[in-house]
Amino acid sequence: REDSFQALARVPEVDIAEGTWKFVTVELAAGSLKRKVVRSYADLHHHPQNYERLMRPLRPLGISGQILGGGRLMRDSHVRKISVYGYSKTYGRKAGNNEATAGILRRVFPDWTVAWTEDGY
Repeated sequence: REDSFQALARVPEVDIAEGTWKFVTVELAAGSLKRKVVRSYADLHHHPQNYERLMRPLRPLGISGQILGGGRLMRDSHVRKISVYGYSKTYGRKAGNNEATAGILRRVFPDWTVAWTEDGY
């Protein structure tokens, strides 16, 4: 069986749906190994649903997760633009999370415009 370190290394850094959806930024951990990921799934209307969809297949592999923050993402593939804004009523407003999330997205989508703000809901 694959160990939790290998499993964590294979988890994609970003999985975000086309359109406007709520997102969560999560720090995943397998022992001392940690990495931040961003998730925004279509048709999920609450931040905890995004977290649970991410974690459901990872927990049995020995991977834990901690919410770093959340808000809304707008992904428009036609114009290659992603906007990060707002906050999570469930997890609260986390200072700096939207900026950090935009940084992750810029690494994964280097040829896209990635904008962020702390404003909005």
